[in-house]
Amino acid sequence: MYQTIKDVEQVIKESEGKRVLVFKHSATCPISASAKRQVDSFLEKNHGIPAYLLVVQKERPLSNELENRLGVKHESPQLLILKDGRAEVVLNHYEISQETIAKGVVD
Repeated sequence: MYQTIKDVEQVIKESEGKRVLVFKHSATCPISASAKRQVDSFLEKNHGIPAYLLVVQKERPLSNELENRLGVKHESPQLLILKDGRAEVVLNHYEISQETIAKGVVD
């Protein structure tokens, strides 16, 4: 379901011409656990959308690099919907739901 971010540049390039999800997850936050369930449920119903999981406690340098490259202030939980190398949609905290994700991936 999720891929691991090893290279921010690769994830940004992958978004050329299509949407890519990047979920910044805090392993210690109950709000983040709830948001992850929403993302998981969305992905179970919508196969084929590339999705990356970034656990901020383990991968803070990658999170910082995403923040710098995309110009989006870090929060967690945070779902970035990338397209054409930019953050087309940014959902934070309680904004992350199956419905808001679906709206963000529709053309």
